[in-house]
Amino acid sequence: MGNGVRLTIVLLAGGRATRLPGKLDLRIGDESMLERVARRLRLSGCPLVLSVRSAAPFAGALSDVPHISDAYADAGPLGGLASAAAHVTTPLLFAAAADLPHLDARAIDAVVQRYEAETAPVEAVVPRHPDGTIEPLAALYDTHALRASAERAIANGRLRVSDTLRSLRVVYREIPAVEESLYHNVNTAEDFEHIERP
Repeated sequence: MGNGVRLTIVLLAGGRATRLPGKLDLRIGDESMLERVARRLRLSGCPLVLSVRSAAPFAGALSDVPHISDAYADAGPLGGLASAAAHVTTPLLFAAAADLPHLDARAIDAVVQRYEAETAPVEAVVPRHPDGTIEPLAALYDTHALRASAERAIANGRLRVSDTLRSLRVVYREIPAVEESLYHNVNTAEDFEHIERP
């Protein structure tokens, strides 16, 4: 897609997964969920980094991918994003939750196209479902704007990723019905049982 030099994928893999411990290691076909999502997103041609709580648990998996350890204690995905944004050198980043096993390069292409279609400055492109639910962890962000907004939110004790959107210039990319499965999230054993297998 030609955006590798200006867009970095930040794959968020530092969650505690209290409802389904070890979920990123669960096998889908012949690879773990984490490996699957990383592989599918890397088909975009964009560089990828892993945002992790600690580099140690991922030492054997995806060893060729740079790991960025979370600089914030117990700040959840927002802390991971803020930490990664401080290290990413491209002007844009695509934030991706590692527990979205069907996410792939199409999701990146879609938000990049939406971004490029805008004539006014945009700091975030967030997918939105027909019911109004948004996907801030499968979204495109201006790296510097996201870092500043995330750091302010954390400093004020607001730890939801959606809290950062309040101070960003956001446009939404409406998710068509045929793409709903890309955003299927795995939080529980039941969620995992219902995902499509290769």
